[in-house]
Amino acid sequence: MVKKVIAPEQEKYDVIYEKILFNKITEAFSWRERPKAMRELGPIMMPDDEIALKQFLGKNWQDITLDIYVNYDDALFLFTPSAYAYYLPGLLITSVKAMDIAIAEDEAIVRAEAEAEAEAKAKAIDIALGRTRAKVRAKARAMARAESLAKARVIWNKKARIKDLIDKIVFWIMDFEKILSESHLFERWTILTIEEYLAVKAWLIWITREDTYQDDEDIYQNDESLCQNDVMNSLISLDKLIDLAKQREKWRCK
Repeated sequence: MVKKVIAPEQEKYDVIYEKILFNKITEAFSWRERPKAMRELGPIMMPDDEIALKQFLGKNWQDITLDIYVNYDDALFLFTPSAYAYYLPGLLITSVKAMDIAIAEDEAIVRAEAEAEAEAKAKAIDIALGRTRAKVRAKARAMARAESLAKARVIWNKKARIKDLIDKIVFWIMDFEKILSESHLFERWTILTIEEYLAVKAWLIWITREDTYQDDEDIYQNDESLCQNDVMNSLISLDKLIDLAKQREKWRCK
């Protein structure tokens, strides 16, 4: 996959847009208070479930890091609907910020590779050790490439963790009929306000834009269209949920 380097003008636009997006998310969910009841009544929790919930206990959503959302995502299944809605904006915002960092690191590797290539060509002029220019250039290029590959693997792992988190939301909302038929999904995804749905929709469009959501492995496995279909179905579901919310508002006004 050919990596792209974002132009400075695009970077400025991205920064401005994300400020608008974060404000949209924060304002949409600002009316929600941290719930006292964090988990739904049910069977005795497993030790891992207790540990996961403790990471959120007594904390505002602004205090939850991406590592907590990723490493203790069991809590998302255990939350009450109100707790889920309360911590949702933190998940949205931290995932965007983490993806930005991963993309910036990815672009840094592209720039470093270009610089290494230029340096390799320059070193080829030096034949003091009796090597040919081609050998000098090849060795420098190989060393730079090995270093870039190691860094790329670390970044790929970061993006994979973020993508897994995004996929959880995409998976939950991509089937509207399933939302209506399964109580666990229904209780969580039909209680949001119109503004909250719009904020989630804006987040989903932004974080899955172009190739930021798509990774090399997906493209090599020809899964790109599958990912795009899942995202599109999620956006359609959100539109239908917005329609439901509008209907609820009409009923309240009667």
